[in-house]
Amino acid sequence: MDPRKTIRRPGVEEQISARATAHQVLLAATITACDELKCSGISFIIMGTNLWLMELAELDPRATIKMLDAMSVLIDPKASDTKKEWAEKKRKAAVDKLFAAADLMTSQAEGKA
Repeated sequence: MDPRKTIRRPGVEEQISARATAHQVLLAATITACDELKCSGISFIIMGTNLWLMELAELDPRATIKMLDAMSVLIDPKASDTKKEWAEKKRKAAVDKLFAAADLMTSQAEGKA
């Protein structure tokens, strides 16, 4: 698999379908990993989350921090709708920066500058 495939930004319905597929794949991977590692599902999820965060931080540590900060507001049951709307805008901006960093990292050098 080529990690330099074009980054796609699907519409809402395609995102819902992609999330469902990703959930199924990740659930199957969690079950397999837990069997192999002899650990609980939550242990594997925490390990995986840590690994993914380190990968994102290699792209852009500041954008990763901003994305996580925004996500913490989005899952906070005490956060107001206004705060959640603002957090979603911040999350999207951070994700856009991560996509830009990934594009830059995987692009081919061209020109003679």
